[in-house]
Amino acid sequence: VYGHVPEGASKETDQVAPRSPYAASKASGDMLVGAYHVTYGLPTTITRGANNIGPYQYPEKVVPLFVTNAIDDLPLPLYGDGLQVRDYHYVLDHCEAIDLVLHKGQLGDVYNVGTGGEMRNIDMTHLLLKHLDKPESLIQPVRDRPGHDRRYALDITKIRALGWEPEHTCEEALEKTVRWYVESEWWWRPIRNGRDFRRYYERQYKGREV
Repeated sequence: VYGHVPEGASKETDQVAPRSPYAASKASGDMLVGAYHVTYGLPTTITRGANNIGPYQYPEKVVPLFVTNAIDDLPLPLYGDGLQVRDYHYVLDHCEAIDLVLHKGQLGDVYNVGTGGEMRNIDMTHLLLKHLDKPESLIQPVRDRPGHDRRYALDITKIRALGWEPEHTCEEALEKTVRWYVESEWWWRPIRNGRDFRRYYERQYKGREV
């Protein structure tokens, strides 16, 4: 919801600046919840999370898509130059943070949730391939998507004041996620073989190679 962050890290008090309809839908949800709290006294808290990864993430998302493509020796469609910066956060850490905010957060407040770290998408891709012992020649640059923010970074000082710390770094979250998909083909293979996924994949990536 904070939009592109050229430097530093976004605090909960920073202005939201979504640059895509998808991001705007998230920001509008925050505003609606906040308005209900102010107007009607509805007991609410809001969390703003980094990029979740982990078990059971639908394989159209970048990390499970790249893992499952690499397992099958298929190209990894990397947007643009791959220098977009993200904070890859293990999903169970995120769930614990949400539970903490639910029970101990200040009503009406907003809390950023992430690792506080950063990783470029190209570095994430290289590390993923290393874990799978696959060649970097699988990387296939594709045209960047419209409204693709260059950098996200979250200041997590506020939730740390509640006593929370992420158990996994970006690197640890990625390694654990890769291992789960390697061991869980029974779950993702039927999805990837399904007609809906194949149609989505072709519509999203066909003809975008650069």
